Amino acid sequence: MPQRAARHRLLASFQREATKVLATLHKEITQRERELTTLKTEAERWQSALQGPARRVGPADTRPRVRLSKRPRLDWSMVLKELPSRFTTKDIAQKTGRPIAHAYTYVSRWMKDKKVRRVKEGYQKVSGAA
Repeated sequence: MPQRAARHRLLASFQREATKVLATLHKEITQRERELTTLKTEAERWQSALQGPARRVGPADTRPRVRLSKRPRLDWSMVLKELPSRFTTKDIAQKTGRPIAHAYTYVSRWMKDKKVRRVKEGYQKVSGAA
């Protein structure tokens, strides 16, 4: 019989602790639900700000991109063929009408492909290349 009483006290103690933990969990769930409601409200305000009149006027457009330039694309291998055996990036820019930055891009590509090499006053075509 004493074992039964001890078990009964132990079970009652366990039930009290479980009830306390459960009550604490319910309080925390209620608090987090309030926080979630607040966050959802804030998210709706931000969403409505994004979809407001500024969105219609702004540059964010979903139409497909159209090339603004009507210039045809350059055939850079032809540009290389038309250049003299020694040239500079300035010569390329003048010949193509494109910025020097474009010239540097293609010169580096030609150097990688071993069509051109760097010399003292610019670049030189490698024999057997373009």
